[in-house]
Amino acid sequence: MNKFHQQAYLYCSCMLLALSCHATSGFSFNPDTEGLEIMRVVHQRHQQFPYIYEEQSMVMEDRNGVRDTRRLKRYSRMDEDGTVQLLLLFDYPEEVRGVAILANRNAQGEIKKFLYLPGFQEKLIESKGEGSNDHFLGTDFTVEDLTGERLEDYYYARTDDIEIEGVQYAVVDVHRKLDDDEKGIKLKTHFICRDNLFITMTQHYDSQGRVERLQTQHDLRAVDGDMWRSNMILIEDKRERHQSLIKIHRRIFSRDYVPAEVFTAEWLFANFPYIEPATEETDTFFFSAVQEIDMLGGQPND
Repeated sequence: MNKFHQQAYLYCSCMLLALSCHATSGFSFNPDTEGLEIMRVVHQRHQQFPYIYEEQSMVMEDRNGVRDTRRLKRYSRMDEDGTVQLLLLFDYPEEVRGVAILANRNAQGEIKKFLYLPGFQEKLIESKGEGSNDHFLGTDFTVEDLTGERLEDYYYARTDDIEIEGVQYAVVDVHRKLDDDEKGIKLKTHFICRDNLFITMTQHYDSQGRVERLQTQHDLRAVDGDMWRSNMILIEDKRERHQSLIKIHRRIFSRDYVPAEVFTAEWLFANFPYIEPATEETDTFFFSAVQEIDMLGGQPND
């Protein structure tokens, strides 16, 4: 994708998001406001709520237009020390009911991810991928897409703001942070609606600096004061010509809905015990998932 096409695509994407940005942020932008300062305010406004339960649909579409639809529940919990726990539990169609992805990011930013396949074995299978940026189960989403960034892990550089359809966006490049606290390679760019300080679009780059994935947030709603949430998240993989859409049908902010035990193997085994695969489609799904784990260096966790 050349520079002209990148700009044209960016323009079209931002136009679709412009109507969502209609609140006043109350934050004073000026030319000297640095990227990290903006990101700190963004996180303070919209950071991971301590306890969230969601009922979602996920639709994946490949380069041939073939769609695959799943239904799942998301449980997420943030402890006072910054530890984040995430459980994605599939419950439809029936052949994938009980398939689960468990992820834990501790206060130091270390990521552990596990997959549970009740039709494979009653064990958690640990992914040995590089971290929070590995895609899961054939989707275009990563753990970090769903849990957010740790600001201390990146170097943020503000670049020129843009205005589209009368809406102003602050633009912040996200770089790998080097050991000397300097910026390394550019990993992605956040487009932040200045009216509500919500990240409505993120461009993810490959090693050559080309847009590899585009993440956009749609159907934005104010949920608690200045805190906003998106009810629809779209990830488009430009290289593979594949896309994944998450639609949130129900969201509850309540500790009662995300007790600590749901993030354990014992809870999964008790509620979704081992079952023999009953159909060819089930066998295919589980075989594909196990292949993916093998490629990531996964292994059973006793």
